[in-house]
Amino acid sequence: MRNMIKPLAASCLMMLACAPVTAESLSDAVRFALKDNPSVKASQADMRATAYEMKSLRGEFLPTLDLVGEFGYQRVDDTTLSAADNDTTKSRSRIGLNGQVVIFDGLRRANLVYAEAARVDGSIFRLLDASETLALNATEAYIDVVRHQTLLQVARRNVEKHREIGRRVADLVAGGRLPYSDELTIDDRINAARVAQLEVERSLRDAVARYVRVIGRSPSGAMALASARVPASLDALTQAAITNNNRVQFSQTEVDRSKHREQAVMAEAAPVVSFNYGLNRELNRNGATAQRNDAYVGLGMTWKLYQGGRKAERNAMAERSYKAKYEREIAVRDVSELAARSWINLTSNSERATILTQQLQINKTIVDVYGEEFDAAKRTLLDLLEVERARFNVEFQKVSSDASLAFSTYRVLAAQGTLVEHFGVKKTDIAPLPGFQKQALTSPMSVFDVAIEPLK
Repeated sequence: MRNMIKPLAASCLMMLACAPVTAESLSDAVRFALKDNPSVKASQADMRATAYEMKSLRGEFLPTLDLVGEFGYQRVDDTTLSAADNDTTKSRSRIGLNGQVVIFDGLRRANLVYAEAARVDGSIFRLLDASETLALNATEAYIDVVRHQTLLQVARRNVEKHREIGRRVADLVAGGRLPYSDELTIDDRINAARVAQLEVERSLRDAVARYVRVIGRSPSGAMALASARVPASLDALTQAAITNNNRVQFSQTEVDRSKHREQAVMAEAAPVVSFNYGLNRELNRNGATAQRNDAYVGLGMTWKLYQGGRKAERNAMAERSYKAKYEREIAVRDVSELAARSWINLTSNSERATILTQQLQINKTIVDVYGEEFDAAKRTLLDLLEVERARFNVEFQKVSSDASLAFSTYRVLAAQGTLVEHFGVKKTDIAPLPGFQKQALTSPMSVFDVAIEPLK
């Protein structure tokens, strides 16, 4: 009951009362949150950083050029040198440019690009998942404010109803038809109703504070509950969730990334063929007093035939690939459970709302009948107050039940990863389209030309 009576304060009530009359729809609130919430902006910055890290791999395919130099002293004992140079300490210096273009490396660089492209796709799915979560939090914050505003109306009507009964009782006590104790009883119930109203006001203040944190601005104007269309069955929801949920798609990118990194490690056992070139200028090389200039160009090859620990490294990468596959299975199971729980909440809340609607109608009728019987002296004041309390409790529960039912429909959309689009926000408004891995597999160099700019 305490959760259903979370309250809201006088300052917030004044703020809401003085708010613009323009209606604040749920869609407007969610779109504003997605645009300005710092958590989404942080995720967008992380996604762009990941993309730039992928683009930095362009350097693996470009020529390298090194400037080398040295200066020192050298003493060479070589009988082929002249008597003036042999076994003599003299200064030596060298400066040169050495360049290299790798022609073949066993596809190590390509697999690194594939892995980083899969990582970029994963960061996009993480961003989209964070956006879905924020949209759901914004929806919950909006609905919670509407719920508490409605509960406050119910609490105010309850206070006014008890005051109206109090006026009737006062007249009956003055006429000698009721004892003075009944007047004390109704005064006690009026105060209890006012306390309940204060609790709701405090809870509403809490709901508004959360709204401001999530949405980024205060609630304003007319706000109302709204529901979303949901799939026809649990099977349809589960299938859509597994296919579209961003967490499942992220876990698949991790599987692909692990596979490509494993291939990159295995490629390190292949020979590396490169095109080499350079210029050098040396003074007093190898003991001979002279200046020597040389230039070179040609093909080179290095092949690391043995390196300890390679087998363990390959085994480690294989285990990480297994880990990624198992984590994808976990994600699928978690999403399936989320879909099932969301569907259960939806159906349960729907049934509960139907029952409470019927119950409220019955309680209103009972209150009317008891009111007439009280006036005819067929019912005591306590009888009337008891049915009034029952009616208030049912109406209170119904307001929360209606809000829960509306929120359940949005939870279903979030489970299948379509909540953001439901509110008219395209995925491309939040992140680039995933597909970098597919593009890299077609041509590794093509992903380096993709513009990654902050979204406006």
